[in-house]
Amino acid sequence: MRSIVYTSTQTRPITDTELAQILAVGREKNTALGVTGILAHNGDNCLGILEGDDEVVRTRFEQVRLDPRHTSVRVLLDEQIQRRAFPDWSMAFQPMDPLMREVPGFSDLFAPGQPTDPMFGLTRARGLLEWFRKHPLAPLTSNTAAEEEAPRTRAVNGAITALHDAGVTRFTLEAAASCAELPVAVVEQFFPTDRALLTATVERWTQAISAPLVPLMAEKGTVAFLHALMAAHAEEPALMELLAYCLASSADPTLDGSDYYRSAYRQFREAINNGLAADVRAGREPATMDPVRGAKQLLALFDGLRLQALLTADMDVVIEFDRAATRMRRGWSEQYEQPSYWDIPVVSS
Repeated sequence: MRSIVYTSTQTRPITDTELAQILAVGREKNTALGVTGILAHNGDNCLGILEGDDEVVRTRFEQVRLDPRHTSVRVLLDEQIQRRAFPDWSMAFQPMDPLMREVPGFSDLFAPGQPTDPMFGLTRARGLLEWFRKHPLAPLTSNTAAEEEAPRTRAVNGAITALHDAGVTRFTLEAAASCAELPVAVVEQFFPTDRALLTATVERWTQAISAPLVPLMAEKGTVAFLHALMAAHAEEPALMELLAYCLASSADPTLDGSDYYRSAYRQFREAINNGLAADVRAGREPATMDPVRGAKQLLALFDGLRLQALLTADMDVVIEFDRAATRMRRGWSEQYEQPSYWDIPVVSS
């Protein structure tokens, strides 16, 4: 197997919609090819990591190199590997987290007048690889984040690492603090309870996964957006487990954070509702579909498949979503008829 780490510069500004499509299409293409890796993005600069079978990775990198949207493509590291560093991420997307700047010499990678010595890029690439291995997919902060935000961000990063390692049922503040390499007392200054930290983690993690894909809703439609979101969630089973746990426990309104989860879910459903209404106006969905009912049906499918995926190991949630959503959309164009499941004919004696 081979791993290639590269940097590049955009030849022109890329819109949010284009970025969303690059992520969604790239994720599916890489999955089909057996390629894994990361796409990190910071202004006009990109950092990519591709890993997989030698010829497949070389071919995939050549496609990137010839893409007219990129220039100054520079290979930092091209080496044989025994195992993948990112076996679960077909194409993780990560805006540059300020915490990444703790990697020695990171900023030099994109600075003008950087050294031309190949060993310079090689050592920086190895440092970044090690950083990515230790930090989960969690673009949690903006480049303008205040310095005092760093411990809070590290705590949430630590929580995500702990959730990856041991799951939500074994989660503790102590485990998150250990993964974040922070004293428990520091974490407790921001998050006095396990549930408070879990709530902050859900908020930032789901935002990190969904935000890059949101532009697909206006461009390609609501079903296309949920398809891309399902593919992203499929690569983060720890997040799906966390969401299922938090949403189920929030049925108890006395628990801390339950109001947040209920509100967040209502907002998500409203966004799907509004997206379907826009789809009807744009002609992407039939006028016979009621967006309110359509949103409930789509989310029943979306949520149900994610729950099944946690309990069964033999299901491709993306394929199953596509098959069911295709039939659902076909049904939207038909006049609704009351089902007659229980109208069992009586046989006369």
